[in-house]
Parts: sequence; structure tokens; C-alpha cells
Amino acid sequence: MRLFARAVVAFCAALVIPFTAIAFADPQKPAAPASDAEARIPPDPPPLVEKKQWVFDLRWDKGDVYMVGIHPLDLATAQATPRVMGRFALELYEGPTLLERVRFDFPLLMPPETDGAVDPISAKLKTRIGVLFPATKRGTKIELWDRATHQRWALPWPPPEPDAAAPTDGGKE
Repeated sequence: MRLFARAVVAFCAALVIPFTAIAFADPQKPAAPASDAEARIPPDPPPLVEKKQWVFDLRWDKGDVYMVGIHPLDLATAQATPRVMGRFALELYEGPTLLERVRFDFPLLMPPETDGAVDPISAKLKTRIGVLFPATKRGTKIELWDRATHQRWALPWPPPEPDAAAPTDGGKE
């Protein structure tokens, strides 16, 4: 019976020691990047806090990405940009410095296949999303980035101000 008890204690110690090392590992130390491309991606900057926001109206249409429009939005109070995960990101730069990154996913879009095959649902999918982005006066360029394919598209920055004389109801009286 003692031999069995010693075996159980040894087995439990063998399980606990590796997990103890993981638990006391330095939480500030980043994991090693998987590739050179990941090594050059800067971390998310501190979130911007703004009362005014831009809504980037974006569309996924059978594998192509389009910007439908940009609309202003005034919030009741200033809010920090939320940090979420997503395949796509809007990135605001001032020269080479990343000022803001807003990540998002298009609704219903599947991740790309690792073997290069096209997902039959994504190939036929048409979907839209409105992405909130802080209306800061800073920045010189903004890009839409597909993090899965590493494609980038330049978007207008700063966004054009809406025309005060233009009808807001789509031209209907």
C-alpha cells in the first residue's frame, strides 16, 4: 500500500511541477513570433478616447472588400476604442507610427483555408459591417488590413466632412 501511495505522490508531483513553472512565468514577456511578418507587427497602441466617432461602412462581396461610406457619429460621452480580436483591422498611422488599431470581423465570414482552398460559403457571401473609429485630428493615413492574407487598402484620411446642404434622408421629401 505504501508503494502505491508513493507512486501516486510521484505522479501528482510530475503533473504539478510543469504547471507551477507556467503559473510563475513572466506574464509581461511576449511569446516568440511565429514568423518574420509577425515580428514586424507593432502591438496595439493605447486606445484613443473620443466623443466623436466615424462609422466606416464596409462590405465583403464574394471575396472583395469595398468601402460603402463613412459617416460621423456623436456619442453622449467620450469612449475609449474597444480592443477585440478580428481578422480585419483599421490602422491609423502618423508617418511610420501606429496611432490606433480597431480590429473586427465581417459577419458570417469564415477564416481562409490553410491549404489555399476557397471556402464555398465565403466565395458567395455578401455581408456588411459598420466599424466605429475615433474621430481624432491626428494621423496622416488609414489602412484596412486583412490580417489573414496581409492585403492592405488605403482609405481616405481624414474622412470628408458631410455636406451640411446635402439631404440627410436620402433625398426623400
